[in-house]
Amino acid sequence: MPTQQESKLAWILALAADKDPAGIAETHAVVIGLLCARPDQDEAALAGHLAALQVGDLSPDEILAQLGPALSSLKDELASTELSFQPLLPTEDRPLGERTACLARWCSGFLTGFGAGSPTLKSEESHEALRMIEQIARATTDDDSDQEAEESAFAELTEFLRVAVLLLREESLTRQ
Repeated sequence: MPTQQESKLAWILALAADKDPAGIAETHAVVIGLLCARPDQDEAALAGHLAALQVGDLSPDEILAQLGPALSSLKDELASTELSFQPLLPTEDRPLGERTACLARWCSGFLTGFGAGSPTLKSEESHEALRMIEQIARATTDDDSDQEAEESAFAELTEFLRVAVLLLREESLTRQ
């Protein structure tokens, strides 16, 4: 039986316009961004948004038919009381430069999806979270720096991102 990570990867590969890890991370993030901006939308509305953003070459009906259960699964993951959401990024066995590039593209994709959902944010915390995600979208690695420090910074940024996404989703739920 495939793991949750493998299941996500399978449907993201079906949707991603390109097959490189950064493109896959970005596609996952666009979906997550839309789900955070409008957590109450159903899978049909989400499929329409994804088609409008030209995520992949599928029509809204094709997205819904092929990926509806996966979209529902992502909604459930974001809504989990166990806070199990994780951005879809390469595993630790991949080079730090690749993981950092994917993290940056994930943030860029999230900002695209979140912005397309036209959220209304009221708290300073949520505005600060978005500003930090914008900064992470420009992340790079420095080959001359301490690799252990770079790994630690990557882990901290990834955890911050995870919590920021959940915060933004929660605020979007309470905006109504």
